[in-house]
Amino acid sequence: MKKLLLSFFVVALFSVGSIAQVKIAYMNPNAVLVQLEEVIAIDQQIEALIDQRDQEIVNKATALQQAFTDYESIRLSLTQEQQQAREAELLQQNQELETERDTYLNEIRQRRAQLMQPIIEQMDAAIQKVATSMDIDLVLNEGTSYGDAIVFYANEERLNITNQVLEELKSE
Repeated sequence: MKKLLLSFFVVALFSVGSIAQVKIAYMNPNAVLVQLEEVIAIDQQIEALIDQRDQEIVNKATALQQAFTDYESIRLSLTQEQQQAREAELLQQNQELETERDTYLNEIRQRRAQLMQPIIEQMDAAIQKVATSMDIDLVLNEGTSYGDAIVFYANEERLNITNQVLEELKSE
């Protein structure tokens, strides 16, 4: 649906463009971001946080696995009620571990988004500055966040302003 809507939008722009001469460019924001030192530093911070949280999760998973192994070794000596209680406890601990893992993954995503927000705002300002200086009316993203192409073909490489935006960001 998004692709259909985007296609309609682009066709409509080209239809209007033939009348009003709309100047369009495109860029690859990911190509810009991977070259910025600030983003590299953020990625290192996030990796450190991931390493720390991964170790915590691994320790808890190892402890849970040991508890399960211990239970298996004594299971036959327990009554049916004791077995059910211990199994319920182990399942609860496993569910808590999975919930903690999910919470930690969300925390990592939120922290990265929070750290990236000022850089994204700077990139938006740089795009606007480059577009204004080049008298461009519309700047498209070269692809989607999933890697699908939005710009399949451009007649001229000068329509790609990725390098100009990168230079603008590095000059700030």
